[in-house]
Amino acid sequence: MCDEKQVGFKTRVRDAIVLSSKVYLENFVGYEYLLCSEAFKNSDYYIVCANKDNYKHLTGVNTRLSAEAFFDKAVEGTLSETDFDFYRKGQAEREVKGSVRRKISVLPEIGNVFSEGTKVEENFERNRIRYSFAAGTKTYTLGFTVSRPIKPLSLLKGNCLDEDIAKPLDLVLRRKNGEEKFNELILGNRDSASRHAASINGLISEKLSDELFAVAVSN
Repeated sequence: MCDEKQVGFKTRVRDAIVLSSKVYLENFVGYEYLLCSEAFKNSDYYIVCANKDNYKHLTGVNTRLSAEAFFDKAVEGTLSETDFDFYRKGQAEREVKGSVRRKISVLPEIGNVFSEGTKVEENFERNRIRYSFAAGTKTYTLGFTVSRPIKPLSLLKGNCLDEDIAKPLDLVLRRKNGEEKFNELILGNRDSASRHAASINGLISEKLSDELFAVAVSN
């Protein structure tokens, strides 16, 4: 077995991209998420979706492949080291590699972004880029596009949120692409759902609505 120090940087990047693509596929592709938090002032909630072509940007590498082809090759495990490089106009390769190194160190963790303990900050800004909001865990920050539909845009190592502004995610619901109503509870409970009921009640399935609100109504 090869010592990790003997494995080249590009090989480690390729392996992390392949591994994390499966996490991204399982948790994001084909789903939409509804997010509620007391941190959100511009909107009662945000609906997030993620396509295959959003993944490449999270890795920080450059490629001549289309973003969708890049993702497909990663998932299939056929992505090669010749499929990407560390070129970015206006930046030295050393700087790009540093950015990629930071990203791949947390990329495998992106599947837990909508978990308990995650905080969100609306109107997040970083490196002259503005986001509709960003979600921060203990180890990374994921920024989401301003344009709609809202999608993942940038991955940063470390929690970069302003702790004076950021607040916890209260409620996260999920539905498969093409479904009309959100029907799966990912994060939250009856209490957190009740706080946002006026905004989301028309967006959730009858079954999930009964599970979340029936007790409150009967009382």
